[in-house]
Amino acid sequence: MLLSVEANKMFNKLSQLKVSMEEKDIERISINSEKLKQWAAQFKSRRCLYDEIAGVSQEFYVGIKGVRGIGKTTMMLQLCKETTNSVYLSADATYLRHYSIYEIADALRKKGFKTIFIDEIHTRQGWAEDLKTIYDEHAVRVFFSGSSSINLKNTGADLSRRAVVYSLEPVSFREYLNIRKGMDIPAYSLKQILENAGPLSRKYLPAKEWMEEYMRFGGVFYSGKGFQKALENSLEKVITKDLLALRDINLKYEEDAYRLLYHVAISPPFETSFSSIASKLGISKAFAIRLVSDLESAGLLKSVYPCTTAGRNVKKEPKIYLTIPIRALLAYPLNKGSAREEFFVNHVFPECYFKTEKGQKTADFRTGEFKIEVGGTSKDFSQNPDYIAVDGGLAEGKKVPLFLFGFLY
Repeated sequence: MLLSVEANKMFNKLSQLKVSMEEKDIERISINSEKLKQWAAQFKSRRCLYDEIAGVSQEFYVGIKGVRGIGKTTMMLQLCKETTNSVYLSADATYLRHYSIYEIADALRKKGFKTIFIDEIHTRQGWAEDLKTIYDEHAVRVFFSGSSSINLKNTGADLSRRAVVYSLEPVSFREYLNIRKGMDIPAYSLKQILENAGPLSRKYLPAKEWMEEYMRFGGVFYSGKGFQKALENSLEKVITKDLLALRDINLKYEEDAYRLLYHVAISPPFETSFSSIASKLGISKAFAIRLVSDLESAGLLKSVYPCTTAGRNVKKEPKIYLTIPIRALLAYPLNKGSAREEFFVNHVFPECYFKTEKGQKTADFRTGEFKIEVGGTSKDFSQNPDYIAVDGGLAEGKKVPLFLFGFLY
């Protein structure tokens, strides 16, 4: 009986200690949140998805996924600053590692916070199950961010009816010009660009001179002398940490991932395929397919598959492109043909490419109802495109300057 009483006393002390630790850590979250919100206030520009995400119905949780360095954290802090009774935290903070996402959210709820912004949520085991429990208790609303590989369908928790997840693309050419060069260019639809290429190209002609700089330093928000190192560190974290959300990886997998990225970076258009990857890397074609899929899920690659034709089987070998500015990091100076197509694919997201059969001449890509060729200023219409995206600065008939396609988002 005496032992039981002493045990109860010890349990009570431990319980009080835990409460004390929570108080200290919750206060730390609150202080850090306010500091970071003030830091984010210096950035007046907002990413393309800001208004759409801010307008999501209160009944839904909101997720933001995307590759590292494209402004997810800043967007979260901007949203947090504009939301009453809100607090921001990073799920990978060391001092919070021994608490679950549920425990953190519950403690913040008890402090009166109504909305919680959780960054880097993919770094925590069981995060989806915790969000489901928090949602079902109807206590707080959660905004969360994570790597490009986040997929609510593969979490084991049914969040599809409770949360909407947005993919934040790398910084577009338009956003780069507005943020880095002080311009004020609105987003245009593809139809507006194609139908008004003449006046638009004259109006925005000075923007063309920043194309090469964008291909080297755009896409992400790193800047200054530490740009290359920051991008290298980001790439390493995606491969060594973010891909863990997809599967267990080892040193060979990491090496093959880097080798694949380099192979794509040095390959001219049309020359990268699953078969060539398997041959270059000394791996099976099945593993090459899986590796490409993983790196695409992680936001490092973009695959465009061939257009299908009714009644015919089309070999499913994709064209594979890198997310800007990875090519410039791995293989500078840039191959002009690859850079042109990569710029186009990163902004237009074409539905498919036309696989050329022997003796045929076809355009490069299909997007919506349009067939579009991508090439230099001397490119002609012999491949029967509806439009040609060209290097030139001014539009000539249905030759549309490539840089205008950078204004789509």
